[in-house]
Amino acid sequence: MKNTNRIYNTIIITIAIMLGITNSNADVHENMVLIPAKDGIDEFYIDKYEVTNAEYKQFIDANPIWQKENVLLSIVGNTYLLGWQGNMYPKGRENHPVINISWYAAKAYAEWAGKDLPTQAQWELAAKGTKQNMKYAWGNTDSKDNANYGRYNPKVSYRIPPTEAVGTYMPNEYGLYDMTGNVEEWCLDRLDVDDIHGRYHIIRGGSWFHSAEELDISRISQHPSNDGMATVGFRCVFVVDGTKTTNVVTDMTSWLSKEMMTSFENTFNSLQKGKISKALFEKKMDHLINYFTGHSLDFEGRLNDEFCKTIAEFNPDFQHEFPFKRTDHRLLLWKYYLEILIEHNDKSLMEILNIYRESLKDNIEDFFVVEGC
Repeated sequence: MKNTNRIYNTIIITIAIMLGITNSNADVHENMVLIPAKDGIDEFYIDKYEVTNAEYKQFIDANPIWQKENVLLSIVGNTYLLGWQGNMYPKGRENHPVINISWYAAKAYAEWAGKDLPTQAQWELAAKGTKQNMKYAWGNTDSKDNANYGRYNPKVSYRIPPTEAVGTYMPNEYGLYDMTGNVEEWCLDRLDVDDIHGRYHIIRGGSWFHSAEELDISRISQHPSNDGMATVGFRCVFVVDGTKTTNVVTDMTSWLSKEMMTSFENTFNSLQKGKISKALFEKKMDHLINYFTGHSLDFEGRLNDEFCKTIAEFNPDFQHEFPFKRTDHRLLLWKYYLEILIEHNDKSLMEILNIYRESLKDNIEDFFVVEGC
């Protein structure tokens, strides 16, 4: 149907980016290095250091939806900011790289700062320095004097792992610190196709966990985009010509809408085929809705009631039962409600529902193209 591709706007987490905040309190080029154009790659700036806990705290302070108690687990994973107490990083680790950050969270931070994540090509060009034949960021011989690596042992804490403060080791030829070791770093690039287990993005550079061989600059790894690890952080770039990549909201909510659609349809199919009871179906749907939207199945019933009242104004003979027989209906309801909630999050629930009803009236034709309406 015509609105399937627009469903991605339903996800409440978009409030974090819809604020449109740019970190205007700091020079975007502060603590960045200009990398000259080479091998078809335009010149760009890249952070000298990996993004620190203190810097990431500034981001979540300015964007509360990314704080631990507000963010959707569907976007950041179960280990998001593991080791933090509420919105405060571990004591004494303000200058350590922030870890347990999903790709989506890293991209959101970069956009808030007026920057972006580096492509693989940008990251590798910056890591190798001027010689471009380096195995490691400092040369071709491994040395624990040059990077933080090989620190894993069975007793290691993933809540507060053995990272080092950024800038602890000597920089590479471009003046960049920890391009190899300390933490791996998210890149903009994603795998060409979705893995059976989800969407993955590239990470580069090795970490405190890895061996010397795994620090090789040419080594490429990957991780689910909606999950973080204690070995993964990031740094940002600024492209001189101003080229912008896809906004994280568009990217993130498009992916989430597909995940919602697939999960809803699989659950409906299980019910229709008798694989699960109606009670278990309701329980699974409640879990999915909460996971993807932060709301409950009971609240979806209220949205449906408002829909039925609205559509009855156009067709008094219309009858519609809840729950819906198709996922399209459910997703459209969440689409309109959450768009209103995001835009009018300072209003009361009653005011939001009143605006929601008006939105349904303005877009009632969307529901008539769905079978059964």
